[in-house]
Amino acid sequence: MIYTVTLNPTMDRTMHFPEVTVGALNRARHSRTDYSGKGINVSVALRELEIPSVTMGLIAGVYGQVMLAGLRAWGLTCDFLEAEGETRSNITVIDEARGVTTKLNEPGPTAGEATVAAFETLLRSRLQRGDGCVFSGSLPPGAPDDTYARLVRAAHAQGAWAALDTSEPALRLGCLAAPEWLKPNEIEAVELTGLPFGTDDEIVAGMRAILALGPQRVLLSLGAKGAAYAESAASEDGAPPVDGAPPVCGAAIWRATPPAIQEISAVGAGDALHTGGLWAWMRGLPADEVLRWATAAGTAAAMLDGTIMPSFEQIKAVYGKVWMTRLA
Repeated sequence: MIYTVTLNPTMDRTMHFPEVTVGALNRARHSRTDYSGKGINVSVALRELEIPSVTMGLIAGVYGQVMLAGLRAWGLTCDFLEAEGETRSNITVIDEARGVTTKLNEPGPTAGEATVAAFETLLRSRLQRGDGCVFSGSLPPGAPDDTYARLVRAAHAQGAWAALDTSEPALRLGCLAAPEWLKPNEIEAVELTGLPFGTDDEIVAGMRAILALGPQRVLLSLGAKGAAYAESAASEDGAPPVDGAPPVCGAAIWRATPPAIQEISAVGAGDALHTGGLWAWMRGLPADEVLRWATAAGTAAAMLDGTIMPSFEQIKAVYGKVWMTRLA
């Protein structure tokens, strides 16, 4: 079973405006509300690819109960831990005249050590050998920076694999727990390594630097420019992860360039990219195909409104138009 973990989920409100004028009354042309958070998006995307999952995380207050009811109404299997406070509500403002998207995010409920420990206990009770855990999104206020590192190690202790998509100190500390997957975007990769990722040579150097921090595979989102993917040679030998052990960076590194599209909303596109890559990897496909399917999924998601996840047919329609380049 795949378990997706969202410790700081959100009620996402996406509003489209013909044009946005700061400091004035702006009337939306139309809007939509989605129950969201990166792990939740992954569960929805997995469902589109006919892979069952259990959606886990923290919820709080009235918004949390509304979200839980909504997710179950979507047909998702949920196992959330209730925390104190109120689940956050985020707003995405789309200025259609300028083609600019602005996000306004609340911090979310506070989750201290006791809450994190309770969630770890819940997660361990669920996991069995061979399961997978996808840890995604920001940490809630109060959660220790090493929360994801701790949860990755908990997954490994139960014989499960782990994928991580987060930022800031939680990302660096999470790398040290040697997750099987890491899915940073370009900004996060630069902050993690201190290196640029502008040219192909820089991508190769940067991907190797990330692998040296501990993760076995890196799926790098480059936004509209596409994505890159690298596997450490150690990830192919079947050896269990070892905390802090630098992998051998001998495997191929690929870059994918997506076709030109009419972008509707990039919100959730990174989660679709992540899911498409995991789907291809779980099917045993080689590195270039993992990246091609990941890029097709992310691109297909960017062509949809809000945080809607693409169907397999929508992903397949993009797949053949993705241009692949081997970098190393």
